[in-house]
Amino acid sequence: MRTPQWAPTEAGREALTAPIAHVAVLRGTANATLRHVGRSPHLPYFPQVQQLSHHPVLRHRRISETALRSPPMADSIRPRAQSFASSLMSHRVVLYSFASTLAVSATIANALQNHSNFYSVAVYLSKSGASVLILANFSLLLALVCGRLVQQIFFGSLRPVEVERLYDRMWFFVTESLLAFTIFRDEFDIPLAVMFGFLLFVKSFHWLLADRIEWMNQMPYPGPTTLFHLRISGLFFLLWLTNIVMLAFAAESILTNGVGVIILFASEYSILMASLLNSKAKYILSAIEFHRAASRGGENAPPWEDKSMWIFYVDLVTDFLKLSTYLGFFAVIVTFYGIPLNVIRDVYVTARSFITRLRDLIRYRTATRNMDERYPNATEDEMSAMSDRTCIICREEMTLPDPSAQNQATPGPAAPAADGPNTTPKKLPCGHIFHFHCLRSWLERQQSCPTWSVHLVMPASASD
Repeated sequence: MRTPQWAPTEAGREALTAPIAHVAVLRGTANATLRHVGRSPHLPYFPQVQQLSHHPVLRHRRISETALRSPPMADSIRPRAQSFASSLMSHRVVLYSFASTLAVSATIANALQNHSNFYSVAVYLSKSGASVLILANFSLLLALVCGRLVQQIFFGSLRPVEVERLYDRMWFFVTESLLAFTIFRDEFDIPLAVMFGFLLFVKSFHWLLADRIEWMNQMPYPGPTTLFHLRISGLFFLLWLTNIVMLAFAAESILTNGVGVIILFASEYSILMASLLNSKAKYILSAIEFHRAASRGGENAPPWEDKSMWIFYVDLVTDFLKLSTYLGFFAVIVTFYGIPLNVIRDVYVTARSFITRLRDLIRYRTATRNMDERYPNATEDEMSAMSDRTCIICREEMTLPDPSAQNQATPGPAAPAADGPNTTPKKLPCGHIFHFHCLRSWLERQQSCPTWSVHLVMPASASD
């Protein structure tokens, strides 16, 4: 007997193609379709039943029905786990402090239980590796707490850029110091580790102080508050006292025990003293600028032209002091230990910075010597021939000074404003025109035309 070809009806097509909510509906539709062709849906090996039961739609709906009946536990546990993880991350410092305190308390209690006097307890704690590790971790916790307290007293909340710079500098200093300790690996012990941790602690506040002074230089009038000045002055005194005490301790140790790893700390604290002098000088210059602006109209006060040049001199002196310290340390280490690889980079970077600044200073002095005679004032015809009178350095319009304000009618130095920068338009040998004070500030950084790459350091006769 020939088996008739199975042809699904419209209901069967919908069962195979359209999404169905429950498997029971699928089964009922399949039974109706099979009854239409005269076959029982309950035959175990009927091909039509086998084909329909293994259809992807039916298989997917059976799985969906099971999922609807018993929702997975992961969906209900996941939000709670995320909330718990967020709570742990927000209180990680508290948890770390609690765990560290509990561990050190248990360690000390165990030592007191097994030993009767303080000396025995101290010896046991110093000889046990686990105890030393726990005590070192607790010392790190105390350093973090003290650092946080000092930060709140002298800085308050840190800006995101200060935090980012602090982390970058700390990681770089740690990796560089580990390379330096390879020279003194035979002298490495616990007191050395404590001194290194204290050096990193002090160095961090030097970095934060330099960033805060840089932020002060960018403040508009009236500048920082009185509390800011009190905090910075107190921190200056504290850091200066710390540097002097540690440098004196290092010098006494070198004179008593000879050259050793202590020479590394002596050089580091010498560098910190040079950096602190740099920050103090820039702080004084910024305070003078705000005081000067207060007596000259406040926000409308003219800029202080000489400030950038003073900062240039401060950086030049700081580079010289750092270079001298690095060269002295390099010479001592080469004499007693060998070539210190970690210092070569610092010596090169500092020497390059110092030589570059010194060369720029010489070129600046040459380019700005007798600027009024070297670069003539722009005439009315030259200004009229310009399509745009905007000075490309300050982006302000250039105007000729009032002829009545000049002492002589012949070309020469124009009398600047009674209290403000000299805005006399000056013509360069290449033909471009700029404000006098803008050109002077530009020559502090580059000794070429701001528009063209024409070198301006030339004999005085070139301007005739």
